[in-house]
Amino acid sequence: MNPENLSNNAKRFFPMIEFDRGEELVWEIRKHPFGLFVIYLIGSIVTLSLVGLLILGPMSYTSDFFGLGIDLGSLKPILILVGFLLSALSLGATLIGAYLYTSDVVLVTSEKIAQFLHQTIFNRKISQLSIGDVQDVTVTQKGIFARIFNYGTLVIETAGEQQNYTFNYTPRPYEAAKAIVGSHEKDVDKHGN
Repeated sequence: MNPENLSNNAKRFFPMIEFDRGEELVWEIRKHPFGLFVIYLIGSIVTLSLVGLLILGPMSYTSDFFGLGIDLGSLKPILILVGFLLSALSLGATLIGAYLYTSDVVLVTSEKIAQFLHQTIFNRKISQLSIGDVQDVTVTQKGIFARIFNYGTLVIETAGEQQNYTFNYTPRPYEAAKAIVGSHEKDVDKHGN
């Protein structure tokens, strides 16, 4: 198998998988950019809201706090610091979420399916499934954006006790499912059921 045909993310995981001689890459599945857009949009809204409160908040610091006779003017530096820290945390969480999102990849070869999922910065899950153990492949597209931007959820059902492989935000999900089923059929023709 030639790693030069893989994306940069997949190349990082290439040494972690054992490939047989003559094994060919059939399909590489990375997550659709629309999900990354959603992560950045939500992160930007939260961060900008916190920055807005940080900028607009000092105008109300001198007022009476809910009629309790508490003047927030003396707490102004602390409130600005807390607002700045929350904004920085929000921005950091957005960047971490984007990194985790773009790091997930599924490799479909003529012999196996390898899934690399990042659950947190420090936890990742690497699963491998023989292509002959594939029982069924299901594609689900929910919502108007999934249809417009052509992404969906790909579920690969397995034989035995192993959990199903689920991959959200799969671009061109019907083509990916077709490639997996085609690879499975070739494996069955070659090795039998």
